[in-house]
Amino acid sequence: MTINKLLRDISARLTPVSGDLATVDSETIICQSLNITRTQLYTDTSIIISDDDLSRINTIIERRLRGEPLPYIFGVAYFYDREFFVNTDVLIPRPDTETLVEEVLNREKYQSAKFVDIGTGSGILAAVLTAHRPAWSAVAVDISYRALRVAARNVAPSLEIAGGRGRPPLQNSFADTNVHHPSTNKNINLICSDMLTAIKPENQFDFIVSNPPYISSTRMKTLDDSVAGYEPHTALHGGDDGLDYYRMISGCAEMYLKDSGRVYLEIGYDQGESVPEIFVGGGWVDIAVIKDLAGRDRVVRASLP
Repeated sequence: MTINKLLRDISARLTPVSGDLATVDSETIICQSLNITRTQLYTDTSIIISDDDLSRINTIIERRLRGEPLPYIFGVAYFYDREFFVNTDVLIPRPDTETLVEEVLNREKYQSAKFVDIGTGSGILAAVLTAHRPAWSAVAVDISYRALRVAARNVAPSLEIAGGRGRPPLQNSFADTNVHHPSTNKNINLICSDMLTAIKPENQFDFIVSNPPYISSTRMKTLDDSVAGYEPHTALHGGDDGLDYYRMISGCAEMYLKDSGRVYLEIGYDQGESVPEIFVGGGWVDIAVIKDLAGRDRVVRASLP
């Protein structure tokens, strides 16, 4: 079987679950399985596909046909400018969240800054921001200890997780990961914490960044099976109306931020009015809604008076 025929066959099989992305998913499956680049896929006619290769590819296809997302199958997701390790303990990074990263990098001009990442999950926000601003330092918190193990793998292979709520520090055991680390980041502290409860309210941070759970109870019932069946619900569900975490951040952030400190929050596409209303009611100023590349409301920025 030629590699072009294999690509066509896989794409046809995946169309029921992948739709318009069937070809893209097929390319990913072949490139990951054969350890080749996309350029090689289309230009190298000498590639030999063994029976073992076909068996491995068929196993992956069957998992995908059951709805399992490819990032969980391969354990790798691409975000912003690098690959990250993911599993079902954390959400799969979405391109929409890159809008949040861009807004922070464009607005925060200080050479040195300290920020907190609430609900860090896989650690992508803290990792990308400190990689692009090496003088910045971050405290990344999450209520899920399992999620923090994933974050530790992405941030630095030898990083320890601070044991919030009475837990001892946990040495990361994933130093043999194949995921690329541009550097060992010593500027990020991981803490197991319910929101900011494990951090002293000492007005120590220049800004807060968060991609909190924001799916309402009603919308949780309509999520695609590939999301509802595999991604952690605690990282998705934001309460009955999806706004619980924005209310909490608006109410407590002042105790942790320096004077005129700021928050940068990802929001759902339909929350461009409701989230700013929460911060207006909390006395915040300089409130702005930033759209993503598709023109949808995606980020809210607000400052303390």
